Amino acid sequence: MSTDLVLGGCVVDHVADRVLRYCGCRWSGGPPETWAWPYFDEVVAPRPDVVDPVDVLAAAALHPGLSRSDLAYFVAARDELSVLLAGLPTDVALADADEALHQRVVRIGSIDPSVSLTLLSKVLHHVRPHLVPMVDRHVLDWYRPITRERSARAAWPGLIEALTNDLGIDANATAIAELQARVTESRPVTPSALRVVDIAIWMGGR
Repeated sequence: MSTDLVLGGCVVDHVADRVLRYCGCRWSGGPPETWAWPYFDEVVAPRPDVVDPVDVLAAAALHPGLSRSDLAYFVAARDELSVLLAGLPTDVALADADEALHQRVVRIGSIDPSVSLTLLSKVLHHVRPHLVPMVDRHVLDWYRPITRERSARAAWPGLIEALTNDLGIDANATAIAELQARVTESRPVTPSALRVVDIAIWMGGR
């Protein structure tokens, strides 16, 4: 199985091997491998409308070097983040969000600038994996021809729009669904469409 995706107008090839490797499944090159998957994706968020310490700790598997100020932020902003999560349903994917919900996701980029958006997006993705994408350097670089921005906060609105469009492409949706089914055959958690895209891009350099 050699699935391609079209993301940001460019082809990402060998996506099946990229995703299966990362998720700890057998792939064409050999036996299962261990990446961050069991430490992030298979750590289930304890409560759907609260950012718990476990969500922050899981994000550390993807965002090494949490500072004391990072840890303090998620304690101080707990109630604010709970209000945010209450407006983000657990059963709606970004590709299916209506305009009002789409704008709520966009507004995440305007949250307190004292916290890194790359870290915040990982924590929120852990709680809302179908709706909130993760933004990191690999994603920023891939989508820069569309967003024209280098910083995560400046790129966020354009990134949300580009990802929504890419997930809405029929061929992408079919390929992602096939990959999700493959992962589910051997892993206890199914990656969201957003996570499949993230892994496909990130593993391109590995």
